[in-house]
Amino acid sequence: MTRGRAECLLGEHWLPLPPPVAVLVMPGVTHGFRFSPDTEGHVITLLAGQALQMPQAAPELRPMLAQSRILPLPDWAALPVAQAVAAIALDYAGSSPGRLGFIEAQLTVLLITLGRVLAADAEAGRPNRHAAQFRMLLDQHFRSQRGLAFYAGRLGISDVHLNRVCRAAFGCSALGAINQRLIAEARRDLTFTLLSVKEIAYSLGFDDPAYFTRFFTKQAGVTPTEFRRRSARHPDRG
Repeated sequence: MTRGRAECLLGEHWLPLPPPVAVLVMPGVTHGFRFSPDTEGHVITLLAGQALQMPQAAPELRPMLAQSRILPLPDWAALPVAQAVAAIALDYAGSSPGRLGFIEAQLTVLLITLGRVLAADAEAGRPNRHAAQFRMLLDQHFRSQRGLAFYAGRLGISDVHLNRVCRAAFGCSALGAINQRLIAEARRDLTFTLLSVKEIAYSLGFDDPAYFTRFFTKQAGVTPTEFRRRSARHPDRG
């Protein structure tokens, strides 16, 4: 997937797909997708076992390609993956001589590149990927006032591990990151919209506008009304 917004069901959890991203789905694994209308990408289906037989020149990568997983693509891998997929799609639709051999060669390039991404991830660990997925989930659900257990469950990790990921990536706990996202949106609304403080509170999932005012004051150091007044004098601070 090269563009758009999407979520993937792998097993029991829906997980975000931040493009550019590849998804490997093994036979028999429960899976599903939800796409935005502007999503762009390709689906390549191989016979069972074919993916493991294909990269014969790199047998050390085969175990990494044997599990269903989501693979956000780093810059160094996104271009060769996109080029290999585009070449496969073009020749698959044509009838040029050597068509099947060319497709097989491009599949080998594709699978080896994905295997290298997995190898690099295994060496560097998973915290950065979890942090990016958490940030995307937070952008989607922060107005719903979801708790820590919700985000940890969607990522398939424990609350404790999610806190560890957030401290490493953002310098704060997961709850701190959730609060910061709410405050950032509240500041934008106070600066750039004509919504009342009460309307902003409701739009951010607060049932009690008075509690929102206390929450904002604690996090921002000033009341929402005072923040709006200052922002009106200095709109570039929103």
